[in-house]
Amino acid sequence: MNLDYLAKSGQRDAAIRAEEMLQRIEALHDDGYYEKSPDVCSYNSVINAYAHGKVSGASGHAHRLMKRMEEKGIEANSITWNTLLRCLLKEVKEARDKSVSEEKVEDAEIIIANMEDLGIVNTISYNTVISILSKSKLPDAAEKSEVWLNRMIDQFAKTGNENIQPDTCSFNSVIHAYANTNRFSAGAPQRAKMAERVVKRMEKVFQSGENDQVKPDVVSYSAVINAYAKAAEFDSDCATKAMDILKHMVKMYEGGDKDVKPNKRTYTSVINAFARTGEAEAADNLLTQMKEYYALGDASLKPDTVCYSSVIDGYAKVGGEEAGFRAEELLHEMENLYNQGDSDVKPNTRTYRSAITALGKSRQPRAAEKAEQILEEMEYMGSFGAHDLAPNTICYNAVIDAYARGRSMEKAYRAELLLEKMLEESAKGNTLIRPDTITFNSVINAAARSFGDSIVRREAYLIGLGAFKKIHEYEYCKPSSITYVLFLNVLKNLVEEGDARDNMAERTFQLSVSFGLANGKVREQVRKTCSPLVAERILSSNN
Repeated sequence: MNLDYLAKSGQRDAAIRAEEMLQRIEALHDDGYYEKSPDVCSYNSVINAYAHGKVSGASGHAHRLMKRMEEKGIEANSITWNTLLRCLLKEVKEARDKSVSEEKVEDAEIIIANMEDLGIVNTISYNTVISILSKSKLPDAAEKSEVWLNRMIDQFAKTGNENIQPDTCSFNSVIHAYANTNRFSAGAPQRAKMAERVVKRMEKVFQSGENDQVKPDVVSYSAVINAYAKAAEFDSDCATKAMDILKHMVKMYEGGDKDVKPNKRTYTSVINAFARTGEAEAADNLLTQMKEYYALGDASLKPDTVCYSSVIDGYAKVGGEEAGFRAEELLHEMENLYNQGDSDVKPNTRTYRSAITALGKSRQPRAAEKAEQILEEMEYMGSFGAHDLAPNTICYNAVIDAYARGRSMEKAYRAELLLEKMLEESAKGNTLIRPDTITFNSVINAAARSFGDSIVRREAYLIGLGAFKKIHEYEYCKPSSITYVLFLNVLKNLVEEGDARDNMAERTFQLSVSFGLANGKVREQVRKTCSPLVAERILSSNN
């Protein structure tokens, strides 16, 4: 078997087998059976196998092989060093600890500096180092990757050496570094702007004729859109920015630039941006556009589960009767398409959870009952082998919340039934639906929002009290400040004014103090629940 072929075979143990073959060839050469000994190409093939294989510690193996090359008088070339950098890129992608990423980045920067000194650095070298930084997700990764890009640009400008000419990939990796910021980071909007600044720089360089290898493509623009989509939760204007870039891409594509044709990922990112800001109709309009393009023959824009689920999630954030209807309609559309054989739009747990939430916030008549029906469908599918569709705690919580928000006089009772089912099933070992703090709080909230005659109100009070007691009993679940706010609201709404209510409210507040949860909202609810003099006494004694 050819050494290079084995190294590129993709077999699980390809790297180890390739190195064993290399050693056999060396031994046969030493014994006089082979005229030609392994050369730099042979070693490069084995190092490449480690770079692309599934063996851990790829860069360590590469360093070891390069040391052996040195001992045998075989000089490493740019391919050898670039493949070592590929090993580091592989390890950074797999890294879970910040310290590991920092170590690999430092190693990569030392290697490329050494390559510069040897005069063997090239575009691939710089691009790989920039990618290593981009994938490292270190706090300063984007800034450092842009420093290396600028260094590359400066070197090319000074020398005119086409071997180190920056290209689209160089810039795209920097854009990805800015876009890869955690979407829960408050700095996401600023980093999205930095990503857009880089793509505008690409446009300027390309349009000026300064470097025809730096043409922005669909990857460039889509990465910027993705950055704005992640930032949309912090700044709603980011969704508009994402849409503006999509429109810009469409205009350029219609003008003849085939390299910037928006793809499914591009559209999905903008849909996500609008969904995160609660602009569900804008997200829905984009989904409709995708369906229309697909109907006209553009298979690349065929909507999938992620597209539909994101729109439904947007409606879940909006709330309201129309939002509930539309979410339910989209879910049924997905189910119908899937039942007709379209596996690309198979609803998943997120889809159902979002539809349940949208119904819960819709205030439609019997919305909670519809939500529970969806939950039961998930349970049915899960029991018949579709384990990926089995409901989890979040789904149950969404249905309980739907009852809490709804108009049913049985809301507390129905919420309690769901809680009891979760407790019973989790006791049997089904931890997928084990109740959490949100579960108990939602049941207490359902009780607090109950209305009706004295019998209904009494039952609701006992259900709220029961849930409040239980959350203090389980080790895996602890109360939050919201727990006390909600139970104080139960007392306010379901217990008549007087000493009994004041005494229970005081005991509830003291319990919150003992857990260190007596924050401003708890204190405010004490004032709403107790008589003014009692509230003042309770709160002043615990300042």
